[in-house]
Order: sequence, then C-alpha cells, then structure tokens
Amino acid sequence: MKKSDVMCPSCRAGYRRLELNSRRGTNGEFRCLVCSHLLETLDGSASVAFRLTVQPMMKAQLVALRDRQVGR
Repeated sequence: MKKSDVMCPSCRAGYRRLELNSRRGTNGEFRCLVCSHLLETLDGSASVAFRLTVQPMMKAQLVALRDRQVGR
C-alpha cells in the first residue's frame, strides 16, 4: 500500500491518497470535491482511494489574511 498527499492546484484542498496494488480498481477520473478540478485519471491497475483532509479557506478569508500580513 502506498500513501501520499495530494493538493488541488486550483483551490488548495488537501487529500490523502491510498493506493492498493494488490487489488484492481476502476477506470475513471478523480476530481476535487470542492472545485471539480481534475486531479487524477485512473487506469484501473490499482485500487485508489482519496480522503479530503484539508478544506480550503474561502477566498475572502485569504484576502483578509493577506491584508493583515501587509498591514493594511
């Protein structure tokens, strides 16, 4: 079993990815649960599971945080 972390480049949501090579999976795609960005195309050679571990901050919260850091 392989464990890894994946981050959506679009909304910064974080996922834990588990891959089990001893079991066949299904063909398809995995898209971000938050913004629907394509994260991986699956060929079915292994069973792959994703779990959302870090929910992204809302854009307004990011702007407010940035403004506080630069002293606005």
